[in-house]
Amino acid sequence: MQDIRLTVTGHRTFGSYGHLTLTAETPLTFAPGQFAMLKPAGALDPMWRRAMAIYRLRRSGAGSQVEFIYQVFGRGTQALRRVHAGDAVQALLPLGRPFDIAPVAVGGREALLVAGGVGSAALLALAEQLKREHVTTRLFLGGRSTVDLIGLEDFTALGIPVHVATNDGSRGVRGFVTTPFERFLHDHADEVRSGKFVVYACGPGPMLARVAALTAAACVLTYVSVEERMACGFGVCVGCVVAVRGQDGATDYRRACVEGPVFRADELEWT
Repeated sequence: MQDIRLTVTGHRTFGSYGHLTLTAETPLTFAPGQFAMLKPAGALDPMWRRAMAIYRLRRSGAGSQVEFIYQVFGRGTQALRRVHAGDAVQALLPLGRPFDIAPVAVGGREALLVAGGVGSAALLALAEQLKREHVTTRLFLGGRSTVDLIGLEDFTALGIPVHVATNDGSRGVRGFVTTPFERFLHDHADEVRSGKFVVYACGPGPMLARVAALTAAACVLTYVSVEERMACGFGVCVGCVVAVRGQDGATDYRRACVEGPVFRADELEWT
């Protein structure tokens, strides 16, 4: 974990979203699924940084270029939306437990990625790594409308199949992203039963709960990245706990910023 000052080198806004590109003078590393805590350098209001999934990381000369896609929601993201090229952003990164690709990296298994809205920001780097590992990957991407299909062009550029759903029917299947996902599980029932697939998902809580229910019924190993509000990002404030099933069957709690944000879906209490 580093507390580092980054320079804004690109900032594009679209709808209620922002795509922020920051540059570091030193090399950075992270694993897909990890996140950063960001705020404009020197900002006093709000005091706390905002948690954002690391969308993509690239080498830039002797340093690194790191990208984030975020949705404007509250004072913290509004402050970030106002930064311009040349401004400084203070970042604490990398944070959290990443996705576990070990189960899908051997044995000819395939990865099914399920993303809702800005949740896809946590999955692009995973898709890129899976491609490097020669893991067959398929994405189910959903949003309220076409503008909410975050990262669609970047996923498509990877050459992986993408199943799209929008609530208003402006692109792809009309409805939630779980509709084409459920259909795929049904149409590939024999392969599902054989253990061919591992699922990785990120998005709103109700979407994750539905994915967890579908994959539990089909006995599919599933990892979810939960979107919890975080204040500190490294486990001190205990403000981002999620309910999990203890070994004795009783409910326990884990900090999403440290023990997560990635959990096995069957670890979590969804009711």
